[in-house]
Amino acid sequence: MKKVFNILIVDDHPMIIEGYSNTIKWHFKEHPVFSFNIESTTSIDETVNLVNNILPQNKFNLVLLDISLPNGNTIKMHSGEDLGLFIKSKLPDVKIIAITALNDTVRLLNIIKKLGPHGLLIKSDTDGEVLTTAIKNVIKGRDYYSHSIVELFKKRVSQNIVLDDLDIQLLVELSNGAKMKELQELFPLTKSGLEKRIRLLRKKIGSQDSSNRDLVIKAKENGFI
Repeated sequence: MKKVFNILIVDDHPMIIEGYSNTIKWHFKEHPVFSFNIESTTSIDETVNLVNNILPQNKFNLVLLDISLPNGNTIKMHSGEDLGLFIKSKLPDVKIIAITALNDTVRLLNIIKKLGPHGLLIKSDTDGEVLTTAIKNVIKGRDYYSHSIVELFKKRVSQNIVLDDLDIQLLVELSNGAKMKELQELFPLTKSGLEKRIRLLRKKIGSQDSSNRDLVIKAKENGFI
């Protein structure tokens, strides 16, 4: 007898939900071990209501969760990460595969640290084969990250450069176009302290140019942001 898994797909784009659902049905239609019941929601509020009212025998085993969800209208949650934490609090045994269009290292690391998903996929990487491979691995108890995430992390780990949290946050703010006045408001450093820190970052990362733009480009090339 096949093991039946209840899957919840959460995405604010119905076409993406339809694509994921069709992919799962197609790739697993003749699978000897697994079969799936699929439900979907398109918002934080709808998902919270569904999870709050789910019957024990119908609880979800696996959630495919879009990270970039609009804020809840009645529920004070601001992202897929917030929603994922809520789902885990209600369904402690659930497995979550987070899916995001983001591809910067810091943001991906924050998703892993905050949510601790069993799988993490970048949308641009995710075709039918990747999605089904991720599902197979996760329901068997193995974490699964898509190829570009693995490559980003490998690049970062392989560096001999050591940056602390303040360095990383400073690079993030520079990449967002922050000026010196804004940096002084964000960090517990004087203007001269910030300028010295940025000079040291250029030296660590190997930026030969004196512009912040080149520093940010080098930081991205090395997988730090």
